[in-house]
Amino acid sequence: MPSFETLMVVAFAAAIMKALPGPSQLYVVTRKAALGHAAGFASGLGLASGAVVHVVLVATGLTALLAATPVLFEVVRWAGAAYLIYLGITTWPEKDDADTDPGQPVARQSWCPLFRQGFINGLLNPKTALFFLAFLPQFVAPASASPGLEMFVLGLLVPATALPVDLAIAFGVATLLSRLGNARQIARIRRWLAGFVLVGLALFVVVGDTGD
Repeated sequence: MPSFETLMVVAFAAAIMKALPGPSQLYVVTRKAALGHAAGFASGLGLASGAVVHVVLVATGLTALLAATPVLFEVVRWAGAAYLIYLGITTWPEKDDADTDPGQPVARQSWCPLFRQGFINGLLNPKTALFFLAFLPQFVAPASASPGLEMFVLGLLVPATALPVDLAIAFGVATLLSRLGNARQIARIRRWLAGFVLVGLALFVVVGDTGD
């Protein structure tokens, strides 16, 4: 098993990396800004759960297959981009309490679909898989009797550390946005901006290198 010092180094490195602006923060910010606190938390937890799947794939050696198969990598990458575009477009017609007149209740999105959307978004990011493939082996002793288990344990530290960092950043940014003016007008602006950011993020995933 990894030493306590190794666990602390991995956790610290993960926290520093996640504190830098990246696609995961943008995703959680947009979901929280457009749909509220519960949506931000469910989306962040979904992303973290998708990352856990990548950790399992790395620990079992399956991610190496993805890295060695350019066609498979591109299929996953384009599928992830298409899903982000879908989420961005469907964000625009959403409504929250600030969009409705007093006394007119609004239907709330349930927690499960928001979690599922975050999970799929995290799962369809092949660069997350390649990050774990490059990052985790650096902390596994060459003579380890169970390198796969060590990578799994170390890998779990990354989403466990990333989740609170992502949520803190997302909630802070979204809270600032909520104080900009008239609640009803700002809610609509936030939702439209969130949709455009998700679509733009999808295009960036396709044409650029997100590094996340």
